[in-house]
This record gives sequence, structure tokens and C-alpha cells, in this order.
Amino acid sequence: MINEITPLEQYKIKDKTVHVKRDDLMGDGVEHPPWGKLTALREVLKTINPQKPLIHLSVFGSWSGWALAEVAKELDYEFIMAYPDSKKFPKRIIEKSENVLPIKPNMMNVMYNKVGQIAREKDYIRLPYAFDHLVYIKTQKQRLQEVKKELEFDHLVVSSGSGVTCLGMMMEHEPWPQLFDTGNTRTFHTVCVSGVDTIKKKFKKYGIEPTEQVEIVKSEFEFDDMMDWYETPFPCNEFWDKKAWYWLEQNIDKFKGEILSLIHISEPTRPRLISYAVFCLK
Repeated sequence: MINEITPLEQYKIKDKTVHVKRDDLMGDGVEHPPWGKLTALREVLKTINPQKPLIHLSVFGSWSGWALAEVAKELDYEFIMAYPDSKKFPKRIIEKSENVLPIKPNMMNVMYNKVGQIAREKDYIRLPYAFDHLVYIKTQKQRLQEVKKELEFDHLVVSSGSGVTCLGMMMEHEPWPQLFDTGNTRTFHTVCVSGVDTIKKKFKKYGIEPTEQVEIVKSEFEFDDMMDWYETPFPCNEFWDKKAWYWLEQNIDKFKGEILSLIHISEPTRPRLISYAVFCLK
């Protein structure tokens, strides 16, 4: 069972109160991965309502294969998890799926195209890259709406990989002047470890450009830098979350206003790294 009611916790950075939305508790870490994308993935699968087998490329650093295997099982859909046949890929994720398809490790786009080729040949349905689906984005918007019922905020800080998940949240946050709110000072900041241009391209597809109120930040740390020397006050993975929290600590003084907020999406791989969280700063 996916837990959609998750707590809002509080931490301190200097004199700021940081509210942490523990959406990692959406999954129990046993049946479902501790991951805040579960409801959005479920809605995408229900919308597709496939009459053919689904296939998806699960890569190192992502819970997606495990999550989709469990959600597809609940919805009685046939699912095949393709994955790079490498010692680095976690066995515990492979074991979560009844149907797996190892493929030769390669660059992401090469493996993704290979899965597309297999889907065409076998008459499977390949899920969109990074779940770039209107229903997925809409569900992330709705998730932020639920947070806003508990807490109002001015500034939203979100970690990102492809930019798809944070896109829905940014759309709900609306960090830009509006017809009846020309003095809108809300801001959005996404901290990434991948290419900034990739995220810019994703935002541009929806008519959004970087401005003083929309900032894309490239972390000073690489994706595979585990930052073992740095500790966070809550469970936090080293691939994305830790880098975003570090950036927030270093830049907390730049935020002006009565209430600040940070929404942060994690996708941990190692068993002890179990946090998907929403942070709101006050």
C-alpha cells in the first residue's frame, strides 16, 4: 500500500526553520521503495491502461524499476524491467521484478534506444523517458498543492535530474509575475548534477525560461561524489539530496521573505539512503 499521508518535519539552518516533507515514507522500503514518485507513476500507468506488456529501462541511481514492478503488479499489468547488466546495478532491485531483461551497459541514450527497438520488435509499450507524461507532471503539481494546504511559502528549491518532476511543482508554485499579482516575488531554484542545458530544454518545452525568479543551479559536486565528510540532519541520499541540502546551507542568506521553502526530490539507490523529501523554509 502506498502511503500518501506523510509528515512535515522541522529543522534549522542558521536562523531559518526548515520544514521537511518526508515523502520518502510514501514507500515502506520493503514492498515499495521509499520514494515520493510512487503516486505519480501509478497515475501514469492507470492512464495508459496497457493491453500489452510494459517495458522500462531502470538505471543505476534510480528506484524506477522496483517502483514500476510493484505498481504494475497491483494494477495487474505485465511489466518487464530492462537494466544494464553490470555488477554495479543493485541485485535487490533486480529481485523486485518478476520479468527482467539484462542489456549490454552503454551510454544512457544508447540503452534507451535499445529498449525502444526491443519494444517495437516484441510489441511492448515503452514508458516515456524520465516519465515525461502530462499525467505525471499533473500529479506532481497536485502533490505540491497538498503541501500548500499546510504551509504557505515564497521560495521553492528542488533537486533535479531530467527536470520532469520538478517541472510540475514549479508550475504549481508559479514563480513569475501574473496579471493580478504583478508584485509576485516567489522564486524557484533547482539544484542539479546533470547538464543544465538538459533542464533548460525541458523547461523551454513548456514555455519556461530561466529568469531572476527561475534559477537552475549546477552543483559543484559530481553525481558519484558521495560527500562522506558532510552530514545532513535527516536520511538523505548522496546522489542528489545531499548536494541540494549543502547548496541550501551555503545560500540560505540569499532568500528574503517571511517564509522560504524547498521541495527536494531524491532517488536513492543504496539501502541506507532512503529519503525523498520536501523541505519548506520559514
